[in-house]
Amino acid sequence: MSWLTKPLGDHPYDELLGIRPELRDLYRTFYGKLWDAELVSPKLLELCRLRIAQVHDCKSEWAVRHSAAKVTDAQIEDLENWKESTLFSPTERAVLTFAEKIPWQHHDITDEEFKKIRDYLTEAEVVALTVACGLFDANCRLRIVLAIESGTSDGKAPAGAKQAIL
Repeated sequence: MSWLTKPLGDHPYDELLGIRPELRDLYRTFYGKLWDAELVSPKLLELCRLRIAQVHDCKSEWAVRHSAAKVTDAQIEDLENWKESTLFSPTERAVLTFAEKIPWQHHDITDEEFKKIRDYLTEAEVVALTVACGLFDANCRLRIVLAIESGTSDGKAPAGAKQAIL
C-alpha cells in the first residue's frame, strides 16, 4: 500500500503520477514514444525492462507484460539466468549485458560491451535503448519509493501517449 492517500484503480502507477497530471502526461508521452514509435525492437526493450525490474526486485514493474513484444514465457522464466541460457540471441545478450548494469553498475559498462551493442544496433537505436533503460530504472525506483502495487499487467505496450502507464 502506498503511503500516498489517493484511491487507486486498475493503473496505480499512472494514477499516482496523475496527482500531478502535467508531469504524468509529459512523462507518459516521452516514455510511450519509445514503445509507440518502435525506435528499437519492442522485444529488446521488453527484455531490458524486465531484467532491470529483476535487478531492482521491483515486483510491480516485473508484473507488467508487453503483449506484442514477443518475449516467450520460457525467456521470461530464464531471464534471471540469461547468461547461461540458450534462449537468447547474440543481440539480446548484448543488450542484456548493458541493461543489467544500468541500476547499480552503470560506471562499469565497458567500451567492449558498448561496441558489442553497436555490432547489432544503429547509433539511433543505441540512443533509444540507453534512454529506455534509464527510464526503466527510474520507473522501478519510483514504484519502489511510492510503494506502488501491481495493477493491470498486460497491454499493447507498458505506456503510450494516449495510454496509461501500466
